[in-house]
Amino acid sequence: MILLIFIIVLIVGFVLSYFFLIPFFFGAPYEPSRGKALENIIKFSEPKKGDLIAELGSGDGRICIGLGKLGAEVHGFELNPFLVWFSRRKIRKKDLKNVKIYWKNFWKVDLGEYNKIVVFQFKTVADKLGRKFSKELKPGTKIISHWWRLPGWKVIKKVGRVYFYEKR
Repeated sequence: MILLIFIIVLIVGFVLSYFFLIPFFFGAPYEPSRGKALENIIKFSEPKKGDLIAELGSGDGRICIGLGKLGAEVHGFELNPFLVWFSRRKIRKKDLKNVKIYWKNFWKVDLGEYNKIVVFQFKTVADKLGRKFSKELKPGTKIISHWWRLPGWKVIKKVGRVYFYEKR
């Protein structure tokens, strides 16, 4: 009986660390954008047919779905395999062929092909993202950041804790 309890505790510990602790150290833990923040992210993004939008840390896919419903092609990048599965399932149910979620580390993705980027990451990640954006993004690329500012980047618009930038 004690061995069974030990095995269950090990399995639960592994699952919790894999889905929640590991993303905490390599990115941001799962925290969905909701309510007005979600509305403002979609509004600032001005998604339309012909846009190619990346969401870095796509979580449960709610931003990707919101942007995809308005016609944009959207690629979400997420490390948590449970959230990838969950968001893909939601996207299939909504039959959104223009929205894809990748189980991939966005640090290994060249973002140069995207004309809009959406992020909701910790301050430490935002610091590094600013450098990645400076290297990879084309001038005119729009960036929408929820909660955290990008150091060294000029905020064009701000509503609540949603910041809008443009690569110069």
